[in-house]
Amino acid sequence: MTDKKNAFDLLRIFLALFVLISHGYLLGGYKVPDPLFIFSKGQTSFGEIGVMGFFALSGYLITASFERAKSILVFASHRVLRIFPAYWVCLLICAFIFAPLIFCINGGHLSDFIFSGNSSSLSFVYENLFLKIRQWGVKNILAYSAYKESLNGNLWSLFPEALCYIFTIAAGYCGLFNKNKALYLILFIIVLCFFAINLNFTENLGSTIMVLRNAFKLYASYTAGSIIYVYRDYLKFDLKGTIFSLLFSLTLIKFGGFNLAAPLLIGIVLINGFQLFRVRFKYDISYGLYIYAFPVQQILFLLIATKLPVIVFNLLSFVITGVLAFLSFILIERPAMRLREKTDVILS
Repeated sequence: MTDKKNAFDLLRIFLALFVLISHGYLLGGYKVPDPLFIFSKGQTSFGEIGVMGFFALSGYLITASFERAKSILVFASHRVLRIFPAYWVCLLICAFIFAPLIFCINGGHLSDFIFSGNSSSLSFVYENLFLKIRQWGVKNILAYSAYKESLNGNLWSLFPEALCYIFTIAAGYCGLFNKNKALYLILFIIVLCFFAINLNFTENLGSTIMVLRNAFKLYASYTAGSIIYVYRDYLKFDLKGTIFSLLFSLTLIKFGGFNLAAPLLIGIVLINGFQLFRVRFKYDISYGLYIYAFPVQQILFLLIATKLPVIVFNLLSFVITGVLAFLSFILIERPAMRLREKTDVILS
């Protein structure tokens, strides 16, 4: 594992923390938005920067991974082994540990908990088995929560991520990463234009459009990260260039206009910034932090409500989720990734 990749592992941890911090204000019942939302006058938030940053970095790294892969089947197997094992275990833990725990905290008896049937723990697992979230919770266990819509709201973004992998396979097969780079740049410009239109003219068209619009932010970010990789010889900045990009982004965040260029700016600042230094980081707990933080914060709210300052609530959330993320990496993710060597031999 190279130093540069380790720097990106650290970046993913920071991005997961951004999401955790932003959700802490919502799930902790503090009834105020996160500081970046206030600073940007509603343009963006730590959570949005975190998720869009994840997708931009993913676009960069996954495009590079596709270029290195010996075949499409090898590439696809790597993606499956990275995403699904830890996701499936998280589903089981949410359904059969977190959900019953919340039910008992709310005063219910474990013998009365619905493990099977409609809107049960079992249905939560099989309805969501292949990333598309079709069941957001277990019965009405979130009736006393600050946020009642989802047991683990972070999981929804994994389906758009998987769609981006399919897009990468199609784009790579068509040679858009090398022989037809100019065509890929045209495609990216079209994506940005559609993103701008979608951003400005769908505000009042209903919840379905809103969900699609939020997902499109992620697709635009992923494509931006991919473009940064394909044109890395032209979009790689030194320290001064990266600082200027950061200051320019902060100016837009403060005074307006950031959202129009957010997918590209987030990718340029983060990817260039974390390529400027080298750091060794042994455990990539970012995925675990992302998929476990939401239910942990749901439980913490029921245990302590808003008795703690939000910074303490988020710190406690990070410590607990960090332990779960470490166990997920050691016990599930790393062994699954080690299977790549065996699958590479079979599929190559």
